[in-house]
Amino acid sequence: MGLDALAREGWSIEGVARSTSRNCMRRRILVIDHDDDVRNIVCEHLLQLGFSVARENNGMSGLVRIAQDKTLSPFDGLVLELDLPILGGMAILQEMRERHPEIRVLVTAPPGQINRLRDAMNLGAREYLVKPFDAELFLRKCRRTFWDDVGAT
Repeated sequence: MGLDALAREGWSIEGVARSTSRNCMRRRILVIDHDDDVRNIVCEHLLQLGFSVARENNGMSGLVRIAQDKTLSPFDGLVLELDLPILGGMAILQEMRERHPEIRVLVTAPPGQINRLRDAMNLGAREYLVKPFDAELFLRKCRRTFWDDVGAT
């Protein structure tokens, strides 16, 4: 659905962000991406939507962070790049499925990796994005992944 369709339905990006913000208060999202620019952009969008955000640049440090934060302030969601150095995204997804199934995952990958994205969905990812992606698409995917009741408010 494009911006025009959202407007026809009575939505505005600002209204969606405000509504979204109310529904995701205190929800924590971890972003694992080795590209500093992408990671920072994703985090900025999540912050604008009202999420609490943490970031890691590789899979190993991401898994350590999830384990460390689980008891005090657990993560509700994960934005996970599949092409990570050290420990790849598919290995992280497997670990998430086994040890942290309550954490919702949105995976990202460069173009040409649709089969890997499908495999990631089969391993438990809720949504996927092909890089590069725009802010509107990211918003829609976050709505589907990290909360279910935005349209009800």
